[in-house]
Amino acid sequence: MPGIHRLVTITDLDGREYCSRVEDVGDGVLVFARPLTLPLEHQFEVGQPLLASWPDPEGLTLATVTLLETRVHEHLGLWLTAVEDLRRQQRRQFVRVQALGPIELLATGGDPGEPFPHVAGHLLDVSEAALRCTLHTADAEALLAMPGLLASFALADARFTVPASMLRIEPARKESPRKDDSGKDGSRRDGSLTDCVLTFDIDDRDAAELRRLVFAEQLRLRRTRVAGAS
Repeated sequence: MPGIHRLVTITDLDGREYCSRVEDVGDGVLVFARPLTLPLEHQFEVGQPLLASWPDPEGLTLATVTLLETRVHEHLGLWLTAVEDLRRQQRRQFVRVQALGPIELLATGGDPGEPFPHVAGHLLDVSEAALRCTLHTADAEALLAMPGLLASFALADARFTVPASMLRIEPARKESPRKDDSGKDGSRRDGSLTDCVLTFDIDDRDAAELRRLVFAEQLRLRRTRVAGAS
């Protein structure tokens, strides 16, 4: 849990971010100062989920919280929240979420007259700035030399086709099989697969939409885990 007066970023369901700080910490409870950048007419409803994040020496800590109560103490607006989930993402600037499904990659900017490689793979996770996917090794190595790519994939029933660049490729994580929502193992465990990390070249509007969907998907996955455990 964060210390009192720790600066935090609060993200709402629409992907909007606000700066705040921790005013109190309890057993499963965090109290935040009402963000100064939040318009006075913008009121959050009790029961609304929010995402609080803050950096620490190990990376980035994320807390999914639910707003329990708003109050005023000595002219300071306070948000009392219940912590639903607390986790750490090591050395990552952007929050990412597991996102299973197909991905198509189209190379752009190659030599004139040469056919552009067009390959398919499996999506692994997505953030507002990047994605990770699995491709056949030969396809990944061919795309690595391309100056530009278009990545087409779906997240939470929304489809994106965005400019992207190959950041790195690495051996597929054989110990982490892909599974769909039904629990069926969709992984391939031969040595012909490679994990690829691609970064996006997108505008603020698309980044905000991805950020909103990443948060919504995190909440959906958490509720699915809770329902499965009950």
